[in-house]
Amino acid sequence: MKSLILTTISLLTLTITSQAQSQKYQNRQLALIAFNYNIAKDIKPNFDSFAHLFPEAESRRADRMLAVTKERTWYLIKAHLEQETGMYILPINSHGSSFKYDEYNFPNVNINRALKHGSTRFYLKVDLTISSGIPKGEMGYGARATVDTTLMEGLDQEGACLPSMTIDVTIYNDRGILPIQRVSSTITATTPWVMNDDTFKGLINRDEYERNDTNTLLGLTNVTMQKLLRQF
Repeated sequence: MKSLILTTISLLTLTITSQAQSQKYQNRQLALIAFNYNIAKDIKPNFDSFAHLFPEAESRRADRMLAVTKERTWYLIKAHLEQETGMYILPINSHGSSFKYDEYNFPNVNINRALKHGSTRFYLKVDLTISSGIPKGEMGYGARATVDTTLMEGLDQEGACLPSMTIDVTIYNDRGILPIQRVSSTITATTPWVMNDDTFKGLINRDEYERNDTNTLLGLTNVTMQKLLRQF
């Protein structure tokens, strides 16, 4: 009985803590200071093969595929954060010339500059990375038995990859350079990708994509965000 009571108290404490954590952003304004979208070099060529599906970027320094993907992904992430936590994320250009911007017109400043030139109480940084879901050391002859052999067979196809997405969200306040919260989530596609136009559904067109389908880029992003939000 005592053990049951202690377990119940622990669960209640975790629930209350989680609710308090997310509620502290209710109706609070946050300013984005950086959104980094990175695709690992070993699988980037898989994505580059479909660059022709995307319009030319405004900046010559910008990657045409990333220009569209980064913008659409940001608004997906923003919607998730606002809906689940009650926070309000300011427009990305809200600080005007006080902030520096990257080639995709997203803020690109560190927290020190944000504290010096910003005017909000909270600041937000998002890092998204797509990498191979199978470590290099687990490919080919002698691969460890822990690797799903079905996935290995799927990776034998030309141009196939098994993407793994990680999203990190770091939040600061106006009192210092140390984060007040940092959450991270990683999701690996359920099956290897042999990329085609459908991989970019919702990006190269306005077609609806299956939100829980980890075999499309936006679907994988959506599922990764769902997992991340459970940590707020």
